[in-house]
Amino acid sequence: MKLRNTLIALGISAATATGLSLLKVNKDLVVGSTAVVVGAGLMIALKDKNELNTKARNYEYFFNRAQDKFELANYEEAILDYNKALGLSPKEICLVYSMRGNAKRNSGDFDGAISDQNMALDFDPLYVDGYFNRGIAKFKKGDFNGAIQDYSQVLKINPKDSDAFFNRANVKKEIGDIEGACKDWRKAADLGDEEATNSLKQFCNL
Repeated sequence: MKLRNTLIALGISAATATGLSLLKVNKDLVVGSTAVVVGAGLMIALKDKNELNTKARNYEYFFNRAQDKFELANYEEAILDYNKALGLSPKEICLVYSMRGNAKRNSGDFDGAISDQNMALDFDPLYVDGYFNRGIAKFKKGDFNGAIQDYSQVLKINPKDSDAFFNRANVKKEIGDIEGACKDWRKAADLGDEEATNSLKQFCNL
């Protein structure tokens, strides 16, 4: 099975830009007593900006540290950092849920992995990695029909996802549907997947 672990490092987030936009003040308004109001507003904006920057930095720190721990197969500690990142995430909540689900999957908690992918998909029903990663967890749990459904959903969203064709083929092979597996391997191979080409040669008499 091909894995899809979204391993990225986050830079300055959109929250920082949002905070900076709070500092835009029309100089023409700073006249007489209005200056006091604008001055107070500027102080609030500065405070909000600092809070947004701090939250964004903390989120990036915990998410990136979780990714590093994931790479080192330290899944339990990665999950703890994903938990912290979830409480701070300004917008990447689907990504964090999905990555925490992958960490749970790799530690053997398949039900927890599926639950996290469900949470990601609750926020965004078109979050393709949620279906893909849930399919892997379902496969490892032995829910082959569920895995096939998830990979089929991936392909509805992105018909050129060779990894989804490849994985769905492997699930079909597992349940004895060699004909269906060969069709999916063929589609993956046509999209440039070398592993699918090898599987075609091995299992499909090509």
